[in-house]
Amino acid sequence: MRDDPKLAWEARWARPAAGAAFAAAVALLVQIVLLQSLLEDRPGVRALPDFLLSVDERTGQFLGAYIAQAVGVLLMVPAFLYLFRATLHREGVASWFAYVIYVGPALFAVAALLGALERIDFADQFASGEPIRGEPGDDRADRISDDPNLALFALSFVGLLGMAFLFVMLPLRARRVGLLSGFMGILAVVVGALIVLQIVPLVPTILQSFWLGALGLLYLGNWPGGRGPAWDSGRSVPWPTAAQRRGLARRGEGSADAEAERPDEGEAERPAPAATNGGPEPEPEAPGPRRRKRKRR
Repeated sequence: MRDDPKLAWEARWARPAAGAAFAAAVALLVQIVLLQSLLEDRPGVRALPDFLLSVDERTGQFLGAYIAQAVGVLLMVPAFLYLFRATLHREGVASWFAYVIYVGPALFAVAALLGALERIDFADQFASGEPIRGEPGDDRADRISDDPNLALFALSFVGLLGMAFLFVMLPLRARRVGLLSGFMGILAVVVGALIVLQIVPLVPTILQSFWLGALGLLYLGNWPGGRGPAWDSGRSVPWPTAAQRRGLARRGEGSADAEAERPDEGEAERPAPAATNGGPEPEPEAPGPRRRKRKRR
């Protein structure tokens, strides 16, 4: 099967795809660190005004965080393309899905950068006026931030849907043909749902980073317990469950023990020497004298 051109392609591009997945995971973590270190706790200033003041004071750091996010999202493209091609080799996905891999992350990255520039403008407007503290400052921050940009909102919404669709549908297809474990498939679905819902801001990014790191290890063949047989066979083979893996291991150990106990071919048991024709049969040995047991008094 190693002569299969599809498997040869997968072997050749496994390392670059894994590198892209690792780099994307690191870039997303960099975004989290930059955003978390940006915030300050100013006395008498509520959360939104405090955020706008922090953005105004550290505009470069804030913009750098979203540049890191955009780079991480764009690095997902080669990582997902590799998974797409491997799934396509096993006839588990339609060829048009490649357009989703390009369009979804691209729109998401552009929307993230434009949204960051818009918030920088909001921060400048808020920092240059009054009031800032207390409830009046919070109300003014709400009015400034609520200025709608319908074009940017539509772009962000389409980008979010594209990323969510990518995280949900492609891993499910890859799981169906045996390229991803059940855990990886379910985690990708959770990530896709959280991208759209945005219930907790940092959780989707952290889960994305973890999932991409695990995907890189899978591409390199460093998965705990080994990858699914579909990777080596080039065919659609279900990923074995933990119970099936234990059963395979036990059968493998039993066969190894049997091979160890089996005598070598040249050491077969030799037949007992037959009596010579016409010769006297060997006399049985006379039994030795029996020892009498002494009775203990």
